[in-house]
Amino acid sequence: MLPRLLSQREAAQLLGVSQRYLWTLRHRRGLPHVRLGRKVMYDPEALRRWIDQQSQNKPR
Repeated sequence: MLPRLLSQREAAQLLGVSQRYLWTLRHRRGLPHVRLGRKVMYDPEALRRWIDQQSQNKPR
């Protein structure tokens, strides 16, 4: 079974950021996404893994 993909609005709400900042994260920081035609969708599990990876790469 495929995971439910999130729209841009849903992904932004999940991350607690604006849709514009979500676009910036996708283009500048490599936020994982899936293109379905013209739509950009987000896998919630991939977003969680990306967040975990970002927090591990942060200098302490």
